[in-house]
Amino acid sequence: MQLRQGDLFWGMEIDFVRQVTEQTQHISCKEGDSLFKVGDPAGFFYILLKGSVTMERGKGKWYTAKQPGELFGWSALIHRKEFAASAFCDMDSELLKIERDPFLQLLESSPKDKAVLYEQLAKMIGNQLLDVYINTAS
Repeated sequence: MQLRQGDLFWGMEIDFVRQVTEQTQHISCKEGDSLFKVGDPAGFFYILLKGSVTMERGKGKWYTAKQPGELFGWSALIHRKEFAASAFCDMDSELLKIERDPFLQLLESSPKDKAVLYEQLAKMIGNQLLDVYINTAS
């Protein structure tokens, strides 16, 4: 299963991961493609399979997702109505796109997996913030 590549879904029930996999849409994008912009409705999120996707806010780079399994567009998972950053592909990339509402409904039916997901998401966001801090401090 492609979703097992990253930390986000580790520790979750195999049936839950299978159901999420059934909800995903495989996306291929080219270098320079825009995925979403600041203020766009946050109705989905992405998981990077391969390639590189940069998030920007204003005129500056905020973070670049480079590792297979990294989640971005997480505004959708923290109940924001709009994306807080823009995202574009730095190179040809392969992604999984997951719609927010069906995914959140699935999470509600599995409290254990919901707890694991938000714990993993907190770690990912923390690592992203640390990476941003280290890169701006040097």
